[in-house]
Amino acid sequence: MLVKLRSMCVVACILCIPASAMAAPVEASGTARLELRVAMVSDGRADYFVRLLEASLKLIGQPYSIQYVKDIPARRMWWMLGQGEINLFYGMQSKEKDHSKQLVTVRNGLTNGLIGQRVLMIRRADTQVFAQVRSVEDLKRSGLIAGFGAGWRDTEVAKAAGLPLYEHAAPWNTIYAMVAAGNRHVDYLPRGIIEVQEEARAHPELVVEQHLLLEYQADFVFYLDASVARYRPILERALNEAETSGLKARLLNQAFGADIKALKLNRRLRLQLPAPKD
Repeated sequence: MLVKLRSMCVVACILCIPASAMAAPVEASGTARLELRVAMVSDGRADYFVRLLEASLKLIGQPYSIQYVKDIPARRMWWMLGQGEINLFYGMQSKEKDHSKQLVTVRNGLTNGLIGQRVLMIRRADTQVFAQVRSVEDLKRSGLIAGFGAGWRDTEVAKAAGLPLYEHAAPWNTIYAMVAAGNRHVDYLPRGIIEVQEEARAHPELVVEQHLLLEYQADFVFYLDASVARYRPILERALNEAETSGLKARLLNQAFGADIKALKLNRRLRLQLPAPKD
């Protein structure tokens, strides 16, 4: 469902005309308006990224209009992006996407690396088992199996570290129930520190493990459809300005600060995982 939100300076008029068949709209200031069609989910997970995108463009005075395409399965969203049905989406950066001729990477990490800091969702009964882990080698030898959605970047990180894992091809959010069941050969679900508390509130059958913090280099970025590659320098300038001005840090803190503080990261044992070789 296409949901028209707000635009800077003017209300966007959505025409059923291919973008290539018309000139880019120009504001009174002479600055061409960005026409964005953005994929998102409406469960709140995308709220920070939406706020960052819009606030960054406003910060540099860049006119824009946005259509939001809501609640399409992630794999289809990536397909739609490659086909030009949408022209912007955010996701975990990977060399595969960066090298795609259909995608253009907007080179600015959207969470300042926070998504690469992972804590575990586990069964309460396994609390003491995880408390005995003192190293990546311990986690490997424990035989505890991590659950991931098929194709996740995290899967490659876990493989590079030699951790036992299970890739789930069905809708990834059914992994919560598999962990909780205790008989499905999945023992924990690593989740980013910006997302785990909200997920724990939604899944009280699991608890947030209090001892470990897995760390690796990763971040979300925006990807553009190649047909709007000209938007990249504008978006990069906007996001860089949001970073240097402190706007991004404020938005991160507003969205995730309280939940991250509750995780007490300074008391956790940090386990560094090697980056996979793409």
